[in-house]
Amino acid sequence: MASKKLVSGGLAGMLVLTAMLSACSSSSNTSTGGAAQPGTSAADGKAVSLSIWTGWPELDPFFKKMADDYKKTKPNVSIEISSFPLRDYEKKVAAALPSKSAADILPLNPNLALRYIEGKMLQTTPDDLVKQNNSGIHQKLIVDTTVVGGKSYGVPSFMGSGAIYYNKDMLKEAGLTEPPTVDNLLDYAQKLAKRDASGNLERAGMSLRLSGGGSGTGEKFWNILAQRGGSIVKEVSPGKFKADYNTEAGYQTLKLYVDMVHKFKTDDPKVKHDTEAFQTKAAAFYIRESNVIADTKKKAPDLNYDAAPLKANVISLINYYVSSTDKAKADAAWDFIRFVTKPENHKQMVAMSGWLPPRDDLDLNDLYKEYPQYKAFFTKQELQMYPAIAEFDEILTKFADRIATKGFTDPSFVDNPDKMKAFLNEAAKETNDILKKAGHLAE
Repeated sequence: MASKKLVSGGLAGMLVLTAMLSACSSSSNTSTGGAAQPGTSAADGKAVSLSIWTGWPELDPFFKKMADDYKKTKPNVSIEISSFPLRDYEKKVAAALPSKSAADILPLNPNLALRYIEGKMLQTTPDDLVKQNNSGIHQKLIVDTTVVGGKSYGVPSFMGSGAIYYNKDMLKEAGLTEPPTVDNLLDYAQKLAKRDASGNLERAGMSLRLSGGGSGTGEKFWNILAQRGGSIVKEVSPGKFKADYNTEAGYQTLKLYVDMVHKFKTDDPKVKHDTEAFQTKAAAFYIRESNVIADTKKKAPDLNYDAAPLKANVISLINYYVSSTDKAKADAAWDFIRFVTKPENHKQMVAMSGWLPPRDDLDLNDLYKEYPQYKAFFTKQELQMYPAIAEFDEILTKFADRIATKGFTDPSFVDNPDKMKAFLNEAAKETNDILKKAGHLAE
């Protein structure tokens, strides 16, 4: 199964998912510093020009500030930051790495990075950063993603994990005195949904992820599945997996969606969804990652809301990787990574972007005073993570397509457990076929 481990403190408040992590916006391009001569060293004071690509434009202000601050200490290093919608970024990386035309620094989901590591397109991590990775500031679950074939690649950058965001005014109006929990999602959704005189839904109870690009829809399903102890795949023996959602936990998760959309009609594909719905008061509550907090400050600063913790979390991790084979560029790239992962700098990322650093050594009490919602991410939880198999993105994306186009759209699933279970078994066969083709199926 996706790695599971009971942990406490900071880690539980931190997940790409890749799939986990699915917010996108238009591309931007920020350049700091002047032109530089390629192939020269940051250490000897000669000009070096570095590039960073990302799929998270909300991180642009943080990276620009880090580049500006770094230039104060290394004036010979210029850094260009380019961001793209997430799926475009992944396609760009896939095309550029084989031709050695990618950016020098690439933040990537370690599961996605596997194929590039296996293809010898990413550089091993310097010894001092390996020591930093293993210094105790990260949970073992995180550190394990930086080791492939006994060698170290990458440095933990940021994470996403879920919490239940809820509108405090709407709960009070409905006479609900406690925040929603994973055990009362359907009950709260029914009590908080609102309809017009014609019976049309005008406010969703719980806003579900019913559609969307890539594997994000599957990742959100997975996070609710995790509350029941389920996962997308289960590791049966070392390196051998099988589908793990055609189970009672998977059936109950699918049933929750079907009941909310088709039986009790507390959500509807026709209404606004996700963060936009929550910020515009078109939904009373939903599950989403920590970047919602910074985004809500900008887009809905007067929204009276809070966040409640989940029992379990699917962690979407992003690590920094270096692709450049030019020694001067690679040395400068790793040095910049040392700079941005200093505790005081890593902490700035939270306030500036809403994403959380995957480490346990930061004091965030001052952040809690301004944003109490972050506390929901720092509770003792069972964690799951993308398994270390390169085909998992294909598995999750294809599963997401199935549930978005059939699982969530078929009203005949209502009160029909046999039909829902047959659907999950059919999807699981596809998952297992992918695992078998890759040599990872537990027979």
